Amino acid sequence: MEETVFFNLGNALASKRDPKELIKEAQIVKDQRESLGKLVIVEDPANGDHILFELSDQESNSEENKAFKMKKVLE
Repeated sequence: MEETVFFNLGNALASKRDPKELIKEAQIVKDQRESLGKLVIVEDPANGDHILFELSDQESNSEENKAFKMKKVLE
């Protein structure tokens, strides 16, 4: 699922180097915010960081947004 997606870093919910830790963080975020939709974990190809976004925050390619590689979608 190495799809390229675009997000504004200001919309990030969390960021970790370890994707397993980010999955744990995603569960905490979902437990605290009941109205969330799907969450997505992406990887920053520039530095290898894994970042958690709400999938509905995905945007089109522009100067304000950054390209990421989608790693996992969490229901």
